[in-house]
Amino acid sequence: MLIIENLSHGFQDRELYKNVNIKINKGNKIGLVGVNGSGKTTLINILTGQIICDSGTLKWEGNYRVGWLDQYAKIDENLTIYEYLESAFAEIREKEREYNAINERFATADPSEFDILMKQANDLFEYLDSHNYYSIDSTIKKVASGLGVTDLGLDTQIKHLSGGQRTKVILCKLLLEAPDLLILDEPTNHLDTAHIEWLKDYLNNLDGTFLIVSHDTTFLDAVCNTIWSVERCNIVRYTGNYSSYVRQRAEKEKTTERAIRKQEQQIEKLKDFIARNSARTATARQAQSRQKQLDKLEPIAKNEVPPVPKYRFLYTPLAGDVVLKTYNLAIGYDRPLLNNINLIIRNGEKWRISGFNGIGKTTLLKTLLGEIPALGGKITLHPFVKIGYFAQDIKWDDPTRTPIEELCEEYPSVEVKELRSSLAKAGLAGKYQIRALETLSGGEQSKVKLSKFMLQSFNFIILDEPTNHLDPISKKALAKAINDFKGTVIFVSHEEDFVSLISCKTYDLGKILKEQK
Repeated sequence: MLIIENLSHGFQDRELYKNVNIKINKGNKIGLVGVNGSGKTTLINILTGQIICDSGTLKWEGNYRVGWLDQYAKIDENLTIYEYLESAFAEIREKEREYNAINERFATADPSEFDILMKQANDLFEYLDSHNYYSIDSTIKKVASGLGVTDLGLDTQIKHLSGGQRTKVILCKLLLEAPDLLILDEPTNHLDTAHIEWLKDYLNNLDGTFLIVSHDTTFLDAVCNTIWSVERCNIVRYTGNYSSYVRQRAEKEKTTERAIRKQEQQIEKLKDFIARNSARTATARQAQSRQKQLDKLEPIAKNEVPPVPKYRFLYTPLAGDVVLKTYNLAIGYDRPLLNNINLIIRNGEKWRISGFNGIGKTTLLKTLLGEIPALGGKITLHPFVKIGYFAQDIKWDDPTRTPIEELCEEYPSVEVKELRSSLAKAGLAGKYQIRALETLSGGEQSKVKLSKFMLQSFNFIILDEPTNHLDPISKKALAKAINDFKGTVIFVSHEEDFVSLISCKTYDLGKILKEQK
C-alpha cells in the first residue's frame, strides 16, 4: 500500500527521523508508539501531506484514499451534526441527484434517447445499490450512537459543541467515510469507556488498514496486529499487539545489553594488549594490528532509557474528617443534567468520577469548584480546604513563550533554577524547556502544565482527564503521585489501565441517571 524510503526529518536542532525505511501493507492494523516528543504526530503529518519531509520518498502503490482524524479541521459551524455526518456520503448524494434528473427526463425524452437514458439510469442505480445508498440514514445513526454522538442531538449545530464533542463528531464522520487507510491520533481522548469498547469492536471488524497513535495501551492491545516503535530516530516494526511488542522489545534490549558487555570486554582486551605490547619491538606490529581492529569497532548504541518523571503534589495540611459534602445537588446549564447527587468525601480519600461522555462529569467538577452555579441542592466544603483544579484542555495565554518563561510568569518569586528542576522532574529535558510551547508535542505540553500545577500546594486536588497525551511511563508516575498525595483527590479518567494503578473509590454518574428515570 505505502512504501517509505530513506525518510529523514527534523525540527530546528531536533532530529526526529533519519533514513527510515518501512512500509504499510493492506490489512495492517498499526499502533504507533514512542515517548512524548519522539515525533509520532509529525509522522502522521508527513503521511497526510501536512508536512513535507526533509528527504526521502513516500510511494503509494495504487489509488488509495487516506482519511485522518484532524481535530482542527475547518467545518461550517452552522451545519447540524447530522448534516455534517451526511457529507461523508457527498459523492453518493451527487449520484442520487444525477439518477433523479435522468428519471425526470424520461417523460419528455425523444425515443432515440430512451436507450441511452435507460443505460445511464441502470448504471447509476447499480452504483447506488453497491454503495448501500438505501441504508445511509441507518448507517449514520448506528455509528453516531456507537460513539455517543447521538447523545449530543443530531440536530445540534456544530457551533454549540465543546472541543471534545467536536472531535468526537469529526471521528464519527471519518469512520463513515471508510477510507482505505485510516489514520487516528489519540482517538480515545474524548471517549468514555463504553464508546471506547464500541470503537474497539468497530476496528476489530474493519476489513481495512489503519495506523493509530495512542497512549492507551489497553486499546492498542485490543485492536493492533503490528506495532511501530519510534526508537533512536528510526521506526522499528514489531509483529503482534502491544503486549507482544513489550515482550519483544524487552528481549531485544537484553540482547543489546549482552552485545554491549561483550564488546566492552573485547575493547578492554585490545587496549590491554596494545598497552603491554606497543613498546616492545618484537610485538609492536601485533599491537598496531590490534589498534586497527580497535579503530574499526563501531560502538553498539546503548538502549534508550526515557526519563522517568518524578511527579509529586505539594500538600497543605488539613485537620478534619469531611472535606466535601453535597445534598441533593442538581447540576447542568439551562436545565439539570443530573439531580440528587449526594456525596460525602473524607480527608485523604481518592475518588474517580465515572460515566459516559456528556453525562456531566466535567460539569460536576466545575459545579463543585463554583465555576458553574448549582441548579439545586447544597455543597458544603471544609472551611480551610485549598483546592487545585487541573483541567483537561491545554491552553496558553501566549503559546510563543517557552516553558521556562511560562513558569517564570506564573511564579516570579521562584528561582529559575528551581523552575528548571520542576520541569525536569516532570520529564521535560533541558533543551525542550527553551522552545516555544506551540512547538512541543501534546505530551510535552501536558508535562509543562503538570509541572506548573505541582509547584502549588493543596490539600484537595481535582483532575479532569489528566493522562491525555501522556505516555505510559508518565501515566504510571502520575498514578503514583496520586496514591502518595496525603490530601483528597477527585479525578475523571476513561483509561482503565491508569485507573487500575490507583487505590480509589468510584462514583458512577450512570447509576445516578438510572435512579432518576
